Amino acid sequence: MTQAALASLPLVVVSVLLTLRVSAMRSATAGILAAGVLIATAFSDRAGEVGPGLLRWLPTAVEVVVIIAAGIALARILGASGAQGVLAGWLGQVTGGPLATALLVVHGVTPFAESVTGFGVGVLVGVPLLAAAGFSPHRSAVLGLLGLCAVPWGALGPGTIIAGRLIGETPEAVGIATAWPNLVVTVGVGIAATLMVPGGRSPGALVAGIVSGLVLGVGILLSSLFIGMAPSGALGGLLAVLAHLAWRRAHGTRITLPRQVRHALGPYFLLLGGILASTVAVTTLGVTGPWASVTSPALWLVLTCLFALRWLGVDRATSRLLADDVGRLGRQTALPTAAFLLLGVLMVLGGLTVPIGEAIQATGALALVLGPALGAFGGFITGSGAGANAMFAAAQATVAEGLGVCVLAFVGVQNAAAGVLTMASPARVLLAVRSVPMDVAAAGVSSGQPATVAKVTREVLLVDVVIVLTLGLWNVVLL
Repeated sequence: MTQAALASLPLVVVSVLLTLRVSAMRSATAGILAAGVLIATAFSDRAGEVGPGLLRWLPTAVEVVVIIAAGIALARILGASGAQGVLAGWLGQVTGGPLATALLVVHGVTPFAESVTGFGVGVLVGVPLLAAAGFSPHRSAVLGLLGLCAVPWGALGPGTIIAGRLIGETPEAVGIATAWPNLVVTVGVGIAATLMVPGGRSPGALVAGIVSGLVLGVGILLSSLFIGMAPSGALGGLLAVLAHLAWRRAHGTRITLPRQVRHALGPYFLLLGGILASTVAVTTLGVTGPWASVTSPALWLVLTCLFALRWLGVDRATSRLLADDVGRLGRQTALPTAAFLLLGVLMVLGGLTVPIGEAIQATGALALVLGPALGAFGGFITGSGAGANAMFAAAQATVAEGLGVCVLAFVGVQNAAAGVLTMASPARVLLAVRSVPMDVAAAGVSSGQPATVAKVTREVLLVDVVIVLTLGLWNVVLL
């Protein structure tokens, strides 16, 4: 236990600092320094492996940083050009009553936007749409956050890529292993969302929430099985949107796709089409080596950003402002994620994850429940599935090996659980509260239904805890 306590010191340092509201970058740096000291002293047996190991991880770190920065850039381009506003306005015109609108946003709009760009963009799209549909500021913020039910595929899956590399599996394999337990997540938030809207407590409404969650979850699973990890969240969200629109059309709503909407969808078509076409080509032709990187989400995000600037008519002055904005946000988001990745890699290379995993394993069957809880804790304190996986995926693999259960399946549940608690992380809650339009927020204050960080956090956290406990039960029953 002494070794486990020492090995967990970097994680304790990070957790305490983040709880004290120290910045993610400074917290991760402190954890890296603590890990370095331990590797140089108490865990010096494998110190010689650290340097070469870090060089092997450099391409992954670069890919993750590019994905994050390009995802932020695409989100800013779509916002500045008005494309996001056009799409949100169109969706607002074709939605139905409260239940239909809530499920469309929770299972369709928010997961799609979050999967394509990541880092809370889905909330920025979903919350204003819900507010415009007549939901109170508080309810809009809560439902918008529940839409973060496909976080393992957010920004085309850098967190899932990290988990795969840490446990020696492909991102596609981890994506499939995550998609199965993530059905619990999509169905769970569907039930919760249904119970939060008027008339949602009827049997028919609950069935609608479950079916809507299954459409998203099964769409992600099928895409993971037959296409690839990176586009699966976006394709699952797109399938859910199309299913809801088809339902609306079957009940008399006229669904059209105006020219401005088709134009606004152009970058999305290029991004998803490019990833799909390159994946099919590489698989069919059996391409290996450097040329196989043409399927990388990093490459297609960069190409889509360049295309979107021209396609959406963003002028040079606005482009320069966007570049400054993206640079600032990139430093705030991409660099801390890279630092968490470095911390995780250091702990793996230095052997620190082994005693941590053995300590959790010593709890016996309880470890099956502690695994998802640990992943969820990582998602909550870092606000990122990538950060949670960098910190805990390797230790979870050690736990699974010791328990004699499938490592891939166990880490897949950890990945799903980490995504769940990002919904309630302080940064995401604050983003949701601030996303409520000012006029709606003012009306919410006068009516006694304002969106406050404390109340939104409590409600979302309650839903998240139930889902994480269910994921623990998933481990006990199926693993």
